[in-house]
Amino acid sequence: MKLLLGLLSFLSAIALCSVLHIASNVFIPMVIAWFILQVLRPVVKAGKTMHFTPWLNVILVFTVLSGVGVLAFNFITAQIYEFSNVYTLYSDKLAEWINNVMELLGVPAEAVKNFNWMGIIRDNMRNISSFVIALSSKFVMTLVFLMFMMIETPYLDEKIDKAFGRNAKRVRNILSSISEEVSQYLSMLALISFATGVCAWLALTALDVKLAAGWGVLTFLLNFIPTVGSIIATIPPVVMSIIQFSPGLFKPFLVLMSLTTIQMVIGNIITPKVVGDKLGVSPVVILLSLLLWSMIWGIPGALMSTPIVSIIKIVCENIPMLRTIAVLVGSGEALRRTAPEVSVSVPEIAATIKEKITSTTKKVKVHRKNRAKRQLDETIHNH
Repeated sequence: MKLLLGLLSFLSAIALCSVLHIASNVFIPMVIAWFILQVLRPVVKAGKTMHFTPWLNVILVFTVLSGVGVLAFNFITAQIYEFSNVYTLYSDKLAEWINNVMELLGVPAEAVKNFNWMGIIRDNMRNISSFVIALSSKFVMTLVFLMFMMIETPYLDEKIDKAFGRNAKRVRNILSSISEEVSQYLSMLALISFATGVCAWLALTALDVKLAAGWGVLTFLLNFIPTVGSIIATIPPVVMSIIQFSPGLFKPFLVLMSLTTIQMVIGNIITPKVVGDKLGVSPVVILLSLLLWSMIWGIPGALMSTPIVSIIKIVCENIPMLRTIAVLVGSGEALRRTAPEVSVSVPEIAATIKEKITSTTKKVKVHRKNRAKRQLDETIHNH
């Protein structure tokens, strides 16, 4: 029976992953909209404090998002223009660097020269345009989901009261706790990623590396993927510095050391102090989550993999039946810190054992005495 139940659970998990993959165009915008709503909870709370209606709350949040969107659009436009200038300036060095790398790999120089780069770009322009269209449609769907979620939020308590009756208060407390912890986690993760991106931008600007702002934004985005993301975010600036400052290697070495130091200090010292171990997740679980969500949703899944598994841990911690899963998913550092230290000497152990034996012996004597008394009473009663 247990084997059949396990097999059924495994097949159900596969079916769920397949549905999430097939309907990714719907689920990805919906999950992103929920994440945005949790990050913007302070803005929504401010609207409630000022007694805004749901529609005014929507307008407030969309005003904030519109401002962020305008800034993002201007930044991307500026980065594209700067990238074209940098490519024009360093195209010869880039070609020379590629030839040197290919020579080290044993690839003939003629194969590199005859390689039709423009043909590949032209063939992939259609794919790029379709990607931009798909990204735009997902962005619009995300805004639609966000709007309806915000309109629905004020009526959630009433629905819970009608649906759960006597247990409504307990359900509301659990949902409120989950929502609060998820909001704090996502806000802190976004803040830490932003701080990492700003530090990377300042370091690259100080070292006069081209496209420093773009590399800072890339660091901010990839910092949502723990361990792997920080490694990937370090590679492009280092490559850019090698091309820019070649044949010298001192500046590229400084870039590598600066970015590595920033990642290590923020990731290993500041983040545990700010976030703590409560939301810590096992590295193995993070890796498995990264692989799983990358297979299901691609790059968006990779970026959301760690927040998703952390949210699952938070949900399990707030539901008594699922706390075992939360412990298994956690990193174990918090458990090690909170576990009481046991330091007992051998005489103390011997005294405890002796006390237990004495107590047990007394209980046995009392039990025998009571049994003999009952037997005597029964004998007198029978006669």
